[in-house]
Amino acid sequence: MKYAASPARVSGSRHGGFSVIELMVAMVISLLLLGGVVTIFISSKGTYERVERLSRTQESGRFALDAIVRDIRSAGYMGCSRPSTWANTLTGATTTLAYNFADAILGYEFASGTTWSPARPTGLTSIATGAVNGSDILVLRVPMPAASSATLRLTDKMTSQTSTMTIASVPTGSTAPLQVGDVVMLADCHARAVFQISAYTPSSGVIDHATGGSNVPGNASNDLGHAFESNSQIVPVRTVAYYIGTAAGRTGLWRVAGSGAPEELVEGVERMELRFGVDTNSDRIADDYVTADLVGGANWGNVISVSLALLVRSPDQYGTERDVNTYTLLDKTFTAPSDRYVRQVFVSTATLRNRAL
Repeated sequence: MKYAASPARVSGSRHGGFSVIELMVAMVISLLLLGGVVTIFISSKGTYERVERLSRTQESGRFALDAIVRDIRSAGYMGCSRPSTWANTLTGATTTLAYNFADAILGYEFASGTTWSPARPTGLTSIATGAVNGSDILVLRVPMPAASSATLRLTDKMTSQTSTMTIASVPTGSTAPLQVGDVVMLADCHARAVFQISAYTPSSGVIDHATGGSNVPGNASNDLGHAFESNSQIVPVRTVAYYIGTAAGRTGLWRVAGSGAPEELVEGVERMELRFGVDTNSDRIADDYVTADLVGGANWGNVISVSLALLVRSPDQYGTERDVNTYTLLDKTFTAPSDRYVRQVFVSTATLRNRAL
């Protein structure tokens, strides 16, 4: 006897897997989805890199601006001595840029080729050989924060204009607020003087400003021109110069403090342009903003503010798009050299508070 095949078994044998066409369709769909994921990943990575480089550029620009603006605002600090008798006993007080505190601010404008107007400062050799052509130089006389947060003042009136002076004593084991060799400004409401500390005893607070010794620059005289009153303020001071220099084939914002070695503050700063606000009618308001060569020697005492522009680039190159943009820094332009850096211009105007108040 013969039996017919079960319809259920016959039907099941016809649906045992996927056809080649179904597999190919599934593979195409999978590849499309994978391609979309890869595209999104690449796009996100590129966006992250651009944002990261832009963030670093902005961070560098803000840090550079903050450093310069802070010193501009504090330049020319004189305590309460305005107007005042003025004395500078430092050796080289009129011939060495680092020790000439008569001008609170000076600038040097790039002219052409390798020349600046006025001529680049010879008192700081590192600037004269390291500054980048096409970028300005800014010199400021600024107070330095003392080791102690307290304001340092004389406890007694000086017995004569050549005598020692006394500040509060420091307990044994505590940090002394001053050091031998510090250049300081002493001021009351009648006079001010700049000198170098030749000897200092923290336990008694006695400070001397004698000539001779091994300190650099040393004092050419111990005559301060005035016997300063008790409560006169004593403040460490220094000359600070900012310029654009080079290191390891890259440009950056450099600083020279006093007679110290040049130090790079921020890498990637390519240009610095300065305009000086001159008060022409003694109302303590800037009447005109001019380049350093147009200020004139006698007018540096009338500079009331500074406009500053920095061109900053990213630490490294990325992508394929080349930068051929033209950037405006105040009234000057700079064309990028067709590289792959990200660039941004930072601009600020700061007032010399000690002249404007």
